Amino acid sequence: MKVAFNTMFKNESKLLDIVLPIWSKYKIDLFVFYDDNSIDNSHEIIANHLSRDRYIIINDHLPEFNESHQRQRMIDESIMRDVDIILSIDADELLSSTIVNDFDNFLNEYKTNDMLLFWYNSVNDSISYYRNDPSYINNYRSFVLPVDKIGRLNSANFKYHTPRTPAVHLPKTYSKKYGVIHLQAANTRFYAIKQLWYKHHEFVKYGHSVEFINDRYDSVVNNFNFNPVKIDDELIEGIDIDLSVFDRLEEEKGYLDFIRKNYNEKLVTFGKQYL
Repeated sequence: MKVAFNTMFKNESKLLDIVLPIWSKYKIDLFVFYDDNSIDNSHEIIANHLSRDRYIIINDHLPEFNESHQRQRMIDESIMRDVDIILSIDADELLSSTIVNDFDNFLNEYKTNDMLLFWYNSVNDSISYYRNDPSYINNYRSFVLPVDKIGRLNSANFKYHTPRTPAVHLPKTYSKKYGVIHLQAANTRFYAIKQLWYKHHEFVKYGHSVEFINDRYDSVVNNFNFNPVKIDDELIEGIDIDLSVFDRLEEEKGYLDFIRKNYNEKLVTFGKQYL
């Protein structure tokens, strides 16, 4: 089977420089990147880690972020290259070692089932612990697309929190043996500032009410009461990653500057100590 790896990025050079040495060892035939108008050296970083025949970068130069359009464009480009399976993985995510070490058997599952994978959200400045608080106890997500069994994303649904993947027309199963390691909350300070940036961005960009925004975010952040659980060693065997990258990434993204310029005290229901 020919396998594509779809990833969006915007000014992620520091993070890409950390994850690409890990990704490059995966049995991936084609990396399809969507560049959301980056102004950093992300292209150079990708070229440093992947051979030129192993990746393509798309940029439609849209005037504003449209997640559904961008994800569908990567899917369409992958299908045009005759791939059989697409992995939809964000820049702050890694495949579990159980997937990497059993890749062919893992992919064969998708001939008959849409296997949703557990999304191991790392916490405590480590990939050795993951969130197990109420919003994350049954945290199974779709990451793998057998191209002959999928629908399409609705590009008109673009504002925020749109589906990552289209429907997969197969019976669903669920796996914690195989999973995706999500690094967004590994660094608590970065996680807090990024979530506060989202809240301020939605208030400024879309004019949502404070009550609407707080209702959507606060239950998920859960005031950092992550109820951490030790991850099975088999899932992260051999993964070595420097999580201090998130300290540098926050500065590069300008999240804190945006919050300070558009500060709304009523939105700061958590993480005030990081501002």
